[in-house]
Amino acid sequence: MLTFLQDIFSKLTEKQLVFFWLIFCCFALTYKLGGVPPYHSDENYYVESTRNMVESGDYLTPIYRDKKRFAKPILYYWLMSASYKVFGVSLVSARLTSAFFGSLTIGLLYLFASRLFVGRIALYSVLILPATYLHFQISRWATTDIVMSFFVLLAFYYFVRMYQSDFKGKMDACLFYLAMAFGFMTKGPPAIIIPGVVVLIFLLTTRGWRGLSKMRIGQGLVILSLVIVPWFATMLLLHGDEFKNHIIGAEIKNRLVHDTPSSLYYFGVLFRYYLPWVLFFLAAVLHQSGVYGYSPVSGLSEYFRQIPKGLKTHFKLLFARENESVLFCYIWILVCLILFTLVRTEHSRYMLPASSATSILVAKFFADMEKDGLNWPGYKVPVILTSVVFFVIAIFSGVALYVFDLIYHVPAHFFFLPAVFMVAGVSVFRFNKKRQCGKQVFVISFSLVLAFSFLSGEVLPHVNRYPMKLFSEKILLEKISDPIAVYRLGNQRARLGVLTGQTSLNLSQPGQIQQFIDANEKVLIVMREKDFRGNFSDASLKVAAEDTIWLKGRIDGERLKELWEKAESAGVSGLTEKIYLLSNR
Repeated sequence: MLTFLQDIFSKLTEKQLVFFWLIFCCFALTYKLGGVPPYHSDENYYVESTRNMVESGDYLTPIYRDKKRFAKPILYYWLMSASYKVFGVSLVSARLTSAFFGSLTIGLLYLFASRLFVGRIALYSVLILPATYLHFQISRWATTDIVMSFFVLLAFYYFVRMYQSDFKGKMDACLFYLAMAFGFMTKGPPAIIIPGVVVLIFLLTTRGWRGLSKMRIGQGLVILSLVIVPWFATMLLLHGDEFKNHIIGAEIKNRLVHDTPSSLYYFGVLFRYYLPWVLFFLAAVLHQSGVYGYSPVSGLSEYFRQIPKGLKTHFKLLFARENESVLFCYIWILVCLILFTLVRTEHSRYMLPASSATSILVAKFFADMEKDGLNWPGYKVPVILTSVVFFVIAIFSGVALYVFDLIYHVPAHFFFLPAVFMVAGVSVFRFNKKRQCGKQVFVISFSLVLAFSFLSGEVLPHVNRYPMKLFSEKILLEKISDPIAVYRLGNQRARLGVLTGQTSLNLSQPGQIQQFIDANEKVLIVMREKDFRGNFSDASLKVAAEDTIWLKGRIDGERLKELWEKAESAGVSGLTEKIYLLSNR
């Protein structure tokens, strides 16, 4: 593997590397895209609403479970509708929109970082971005987040073009505001707030009010209005107070006025979802702030005495002309952190727009360190921790797959996953000794993207028992459009909705089941075997399909120990229960 990597880096130009990397990432992001889990319950909103849109021909008002859905603007529904029209209605075609924009974001980041920095920072940035779990996973979900993140990055790209030309590019200004407008029509205000506030703070700290006066704000407001107002005005005309009250109440008032306490949740997101890159990011911040210098100091007490002076000096240097690109990235990350902390709605995917800036700063850390010969204090700590993380994941994933194999068959090729992490851990150590920084970035990124794709497309869908996939395949294969209900199975209803694109009801009372069965049409019901045998065995229901699901709270240390010691005798019955797909005809 190491020889293979050496051949790649020695024979290909940077642009060729980026091109082949993009192809690899496109394949990884779309590999078995219909695999569930992981999935997000919000996907159900867009899958079902867009299906209704295509079937009804009404491309203005999203309908979810027979109710109007005003939660998000219309652009994402239109993009998904186009995918449905081209590839057919399915979960795969629903998610293709996100996978497409996730791949586009990688390519756009290369163009963006190339304008901010010279050297290999742009190359390292595009290697790092798809190897962050947040970017990779959300690019495989049928939600609005990755599309909005793309338009935020596009807006920043055209702002940088404007800034570097001293605001002489009129077309760049138009495209800057147009990108924000498209982002708004995808997910709403954050697509304008994030780039708007970042640009405002950056210009005030670098060029003062004179920079803002060159931003053609009046022209920008016209562009924003031309893109945003027509759909909102149409919806207000069609739905009147119902639409207005939702926008003012649910989308503005309820998001800003609530009792949710503030927390440091998004700082935790930055750490959890960006491993192992966040380890290098923290090292980069320490170097940038001057907490420790690039050369050793004499004595620990002397070192701590130098920290306040170093912080002050390096903070001033951050505002120097040659460091404006770094300043821009830090402002970008801080605006996202502060904005969503103030809003106090805790969803990890909200930090997605900051992923590009984080990738760039980590890439700059590697590029600068490579220039200095990997002699920076603190570099060895994230390298060692990264290798340890890979080794630990390799061991635990191998053990977990072995334990699952005791319960039911796990294909042999699944053990490729721990092998990838083991090879990655060894390679990181070896490249560090050889002082080959670029290859170190590549082996970490390649291993993570490969592992994420294999995990999402192969391993998790197999080891996670969720009968909704088997049932949905039957429903879609037989083109069943009859009413569907799920009885006391929690979020399984949302999963069935995501997989079929059809409305599925959530029933919780026995009386509701009887009413549902008594309808003068064929219906389908998903429920546990114990509920069916215990309460509805006399009902006019027959089993159309069956599968098993994990029992909640049963996989603990004692149970795993039992499985380990008594593989053959333990069986699967103590960990799973049977689920039925029932029909009244």
